[in-house]
Amino acid sequence: MNPVFSFPFKPYKIQEKFMNELYFTIENRYCGIFESPTGTGKSLSICCGALQWLKDNNKKIVEDLIKEIDQIKLELSSKQGSDDWLKEEYDRIKKNQTLINLQMKLDQMKQREVEFDELKKRVVKQSSNLNKNEHYVVRREKETNTKNEDVLEEKENIDDQYLIVDSRDNERDDSDSEEIISDANEDNNIKIYISSRTHSQLSQFVGEIKRTVFKDNTKVITLASRQHYCINSDVNKLKNVNLINERCLDMQKSKTKSTSIAEEGKVLKRIKTKSCSACPYYNQSNIAKLKDQLLAGVMDMEDIIKHGKQFKACPYYASRMALNESEVVLISHAGIVSSGARSGISLKLQDNILILDEAHGLTAALENAHSAPLSSKQLTSVKTFLEFYINKYRNRFSSKSLLQLNQINFVIGKLLGFIKPKLFNDKRQESTIYTLEDFVIKLEIDHLNLRPLVEFCRNTRLAPKLHGFSMRYNQQELEDENKKIKFNEKTSFKEFLSNISKNRHVNNQLEQTSKMEVKPSDQITLPTETSAGSGLYAVLDFLEMLCDRSENGRVLAQVGETGHLKYLLLNPAEHFHQVVNQCRSVIVAGGTMEPVNEFLSLLTNNKSDTEFVKIVKCEHVVSSDNVLGVCLSKGPSNINLNFSYEKRTSTDLLNEVGCILRNVCAIVPDGVVCFLPSYSYEQKLYDHLNSTKVIDTLSKKKKIFREPKSASEVDEVLQKYASAIKSKDTGTKGALLFSVVGGKLSEGLNFSDNLGRCVIVIGMPYPNIKSPELQEKMTFMNKRDPGTGTTYYENLCMKAVNQCIGRAVRHANDYACILLIDERYSRPQTISALPSFIQKSLIINCTFGQTVGSMAKFFGKHKEKNTV
Repeated sequence: MNPVFSFPFKPYKIQEKFMNELYFTIENRYCGIFESPTGTGKSLSICCGALQWLKDNNKKIVEDLIKEIDQIKLELSSKQGSDDWLKEEYDRIKKNQTLINLQMKLDQMKQREVEFDELKKRVVKQSSNLNKNEHYVVRREKETNTKNEDVLEEKENIDDQYLIVDSRDNERDDSDSEEIISDANEDNNIKIYISSRTHSQLSQFVGEIKRTVFKDNTKVITLASRQHYCINSDVNKLKNVNLINERCLDMQKSKTKSTSIAEEGKVLKRIKTKSCSACPYYNQSNIAKLKDQLLAGVMDMEDIIKHGKQFKACPYYASRMALNESEVVLISHAGIVSSGARSGISLKLQDNILILDEAHGLTAALENAHSAPLSSKQLTSVKTFLEFYINKYRNRFSSKSLLQLNQINFVIGKLLGFIKPKLFNDKRQESTIYTLEDFVIKLEIDHLNLRPLVEFCRNTRLAPKLHGFSMRYNQQELEDENKKIKFNEKTSFKEFLSNISKNRHVNNQLEQTSKMEVKPSDQITLPTETSAGSGLYAVLDFLEMLCDRSENGRVLAQVGETGHLKYLLLNPAEHFHQVVNQCRSVIVAGGTMEPVNEFLSLLTNNKSDTEFVKIVKCEHVVSSDNVLGVCLSKGPSNINLNFSYEKRTSTDLLNEVGCILRNVCAIVPDGVVCFLPSYSYEQKLYDHLNSTKVIDTLSKKKKIFREPKSASEVDEVLQKYASAIKSKDTGTKGALLFSVVGGKLSEGLNFSDNLGRCVIVIGMPYPNIKSPELQEKMTFMNKRDPGTGTTYYENLCMKAVNQCIGRAVRHANDYACILLIDERYSRPQTISALPSFIQKSLIINCTFGQTVGSMAKFFGKHKEKNTV
């Protein structure tokens, strides 16, 4: 029997197909690859299809429980009359126990509905009381701000002892933070996790759920990190997510902290020092109230933060507390693909459903989650402050702590010396790829066990302490202090060795590492752009990757003045298999899911598993008459249009582009969006068009806009672009927007209707084939399966192109022209990689005259339709 879907309006046939296929994929515990072109209501179809299954499944569970309970009761009431009374009694006891378990499960499900109704009533009452006391909340907020200012002043007087690592911290219990979460009741209801690339895209799902009948009876929660949810200005000003996490955990502890003063390897006394003040938003009662608000109504991140400020409660912990009771969980790709992120928020995927939208970026998200970049600026900052830190507090560390601090300083010195060697005077950057074994040998740290060092830094929370140290002391103070230390350096070091020798457990290690200690240089320039604390986090992430010694891992080392290191995981799919194996069903969805093989490798461990993967491709809601696709191969001067990297800056090609744009802007009404391969090429083209007066000519027909390099300026440019198109007072007719493939305007934005009547893609945006990182990846893939590396390279280009194409046609009545300017677009393998709705109306190997004629006819036809 086909399910009946509660859709907010009459769905298109492709939407019905999408929902049916999604429903049965989840029901049969399959994985799925779903392609539905942008603008076909994919998000709404996901919500309605998945939530309908969830409600039907819960109803079926209740019905099955009732049937099973009635059946057992019937069997217990009937007399068996068996001669074997012992077996009969055993069966009776067993059935009674089963009956109790089933009844408990049924009562739990019914109680869940009752509690949800009670929660809604409670929320209405809370909101009413909040409105009455709104003036009180405002007054309290002012008091809190004043209090926070006092806290800032108090922090300036924190004793140095708070900055010193304590070896006792190495055995600290990491449960010091999550007590508010552990109090939450366990709820084993089935959950649907919906993931997307950005939080703004998740907000679109919130909007779609609000349009459905499920908005009033479904508990939906959006998860995000402290960096997004923290409303304590004293914490979120730190910017770096690791520092925010550490400060948050500190503020949950008591206002005093018992610490010890160590000298000569012995604990002399314990003292109480001031710690960070308690967070005013970490209040269990208020957080519980906010949790109720989140579960009772469907909210996006902005709503959750707004309610958090109203209730004086932490949105991060309220969403965490609501997680167990929720039915739909919205989370970014970054929170799913990293095992550390999943465990950090206690995400339970077992037997639940995971739907990943915008899945074209899934592989990149996996690679980013399992890479660890490390710059020379970060290393320089960490090394500088760590050396000052060690020398300033040398006599106050325990011998074990000092040993490990010197070891980590030694390793950092080796890393920095490797990418910024003193004898390297060439300004060019040299990049090399190493296996993990070769790298540690080259670095001369293969004799060290790095894992205990990383654990020491994590457990003693060295990074936030080093950050506090770097914030507290300025350069002059540290250099003055260092001069005093250097004056008695030899004497103090001998005394240190003498005292350490008494400790039999660490003596042998010290003799091996005493040579590692690096004295601060006479002239040190402190870096100001990179925090020492955030830099140390990057160092620890990198060292942790080295500890794994994965055969699929590599290290990219770029040597030079601005050198850097980067850990690369060449096959991140193995980590995603952990997710697939836990979930009941995993669905990857997107506008264009080519190449399918890429997603099959993510969802399966071997070729035999592919039978459990359902591939669904939906047509576009837009008629083929509403889309004109053109592959332009020859320019106005009959020049072959090939925008390869070597040729694209030639004067002849730049002149051809100028002529093409003049003609397109004369034919196309309203908005034209022109995508270029890179920011540098966009600048080169614009400068050429400006010098040849083409920009002046174009400006008479359409107002010119350019994609800003700053993300903060994007909204302003888009608003001006839209205003220019809507305006009827100016002499121009619409606007032309120069954008960049893979830039801020190529994904997640809609140029529907008049905003994008024509989308132009100039050239093919292939990534740099000379990149050592890309070459290593392709070589690795070709060794495993010949030819896959080249296919991967082609797909990187076409996925970027398809994202640009998808910006234009957004609904059934929309229409647009897609102009692909490069002769290589007419190749069969390239055509097959384009979206299917483009292929239907695509004209290949076009000359300039054919293109202009086709475009004029296309827009003329739609102009007649609109005037009728």
